Amino acid sequence: MKLHQPPVCLGLAFALILALPLRAAVPPAEKLLPADTLVVLTVPDWDKAFAAAKDFSLAQLWRDPAMKPFTEKFETKLRELVGQEDKDFERDWAEFKPLVGGQVTLGVIRNDWQGEPNTGPDVVVLLDVKDKDKQLKAFIEKCEKRDADAGKTIQRETVRGVKFARTVKVKHEDADGKKKSQPYVGQSGSLLLLSESTKALEKVLARQDGAGAGLDEDPVFERARSTVGRDAQAFGWVNVKAFTGVLAKLPAGPQDGNPLGVAPGRMLDAIGLGSVEGLALAARQTGEGTHVEFFVQSPQAKRKGLLTILTPEAKEAGPLPSVGGDAAKFTRVRLDGQKAFAAVERILTDLNPQMAGVVMLMLENVGKDKDPNFDLRKQLFGNLGADFVTVQKAPRGTALADLKSPPTLYLVGSPKPEALLTALRTVSPLPPTEREFLGRKIYTLSLLPGMGAPAGGKGQLVLSTTGGYLAVATDAAMLEEVLRGAEGQGKPLSEVPGLADAAQKVGGFNTGWFQYDNQGETLRLLLDTLKKDPQALEQMFASPVPTPGANLAPLKAFKEIADFSLLPPFEAIAKYFSFTVQSATGTPEGISFKSFVPVPAGLKK
Repeated sequence: MKLHQPPVCLGLAFALILALPLRAAVPPAEKLLPADTLVVLTVPDWDKAFAAAKDFSLAQLWRDPAMKPFTEKFETKLRELVGQEDKDFERDWAEFKPLVGGQVTLGVIRNDWQGEPNTGPDVVVLLDVKDKDKQLKAFIEKCEKRDADAGKTIQRETVRGVKFARTVKVKHEDADGKKKSQPYVGQSGSLLLLSESTKALEKVLARQDGAGAGLDEDPVFERARSTVGRDAQAFGWVNVKAFTGVLAKLPAGPQDGNPLGVAPGRMLDAIGLGSVEGLALAARQTGEGTHVEFFVQSPQAKRKGLLTILTPEAKEAGPLPSVGGDAAKFTRVRLDGQKAFAAVERILTDLNPQMAGVVMLMLENVGKDKDPNFDLRKQLFGNLGADFVTVQKAPRGTALADLKSPPTLYLVGSPKPEALLTALRTVSPLPPTEREFLGRKIYTLSLLPGMGAPAGGKGQLVLSTTGGYLAVATDAAMLEEVLRGAEGQGKPLSEVPGLADAAQKVGGFNTGWFQYDNQGETLRLLLDTLKKDPQALEQMFASPVPTPGANLAPLKAFKEIADFSLLPPFEAIAKYFSFTVQSATGTPEGISFKSFVPVPAGLKK
């Protein structure tokens, strides 16, 4: 008989386990949010995402002892800034932060919003604390008791059996004593819910109970999730079709007899946004680096306007042999210039035929003062090819003018580059000067104020031709390097260690759109300049032309909490910076923009 006791005991234990109430897992964001969700941004598992983010190079940089003087002051100033709005924030956040471990989701729900002035959709925030639901309950009760003891007014609501509360406080700055309410806060199992709208909360709780239609039933969202959101550590989606539907119904406003007035719906259709169904963003951190993908959901059959221009042709877009490895930035886009110009013409015509007629008439007269037979459409736009290249090098110096205007070269593919150069010389408002270099002619065009001349810069462009390209540069030495050819350039960009492997993470060099950005080269001079002169931050972002209404207040606030003088020498943190590669690819479903940041060589294990 004793031989039969262990199986009986195991069976009894198994039955008891089955009888115990099991903790229900919190459904993913698409099952919690209702079908009329306009925007969702979710981190499916905060613990996993946070653990992965620790290996991100910039996260490691922030923890580096050499950065301690800067980071400590930054965090202290930031806490002081937040504390001005909420004195209890720092204490509450320190207690609440360890509770967050599961899903973190922000949703924007349409509800009754129809685009009326001074109205908007409702926002809801969902946070899963996993197995810490008891601690969450205690935290909420403690916060409510503290507010009640302080004499604050607490408004309570019950939604689908879940109790919610919010503190209503008077905003003393308002002369009329206007009340400003905090969002309702409630708990359903391990899920913390926050929103100013009880209707939004009701929809989420209904979805948690399995009632109502969910976001996962929206076919556009599901296509985005299956295309770019699968296994993402962070995922975002915008229902563009719903937004444009609201905007399209808005009136054009008072026309006052103005023939150029354009209704919003017509504008959206003309520029191509009417064909966009959604926007999706996904991010993943792996042992190889950081992957980010931005996806524009626009079916190829419906694509028009700007979307046709942004769709590259699937051709070779890798670095040219003449581009050296010292390039700070490189971009190559395979777009048909003539088709792009035709698309712009169609956009103008669809927007307003009268406006298009005026613009075309102006273009037809460009250059006629110098050559009565000059035809801008034929001689300039008609000579554009399908290859556009931009190469940028590190600034020549640390002066502000150098940082704002680094040496840049533009290569424009053309079946007749000499004819394209002649056309540019013809439309130039000032006559160019010319000189000989290695048997080629280099032309220098002076830029007039407002034509892109950098503040404190020379305000000149140098032009020539090389191979099947028109070459335009802001720096004469850079143009001369290209005219010399690959000889003497040193190691080409294509042979930079790790570049070929990184390019494969974004689809390779044959997508038709490729970009490279050497962060180390560009940031070195920037950080050294800010360390010596923190005031340079505002000057760098200031417009070269006075702009009415321009507001640099956010930069001033950032400068107050970021003391750049405390930054370490760049050599101490250079190992945290690598390069970034990006690509764009047109597919039948939309346009995909992929970005990859490989783990810097100095951090590889």
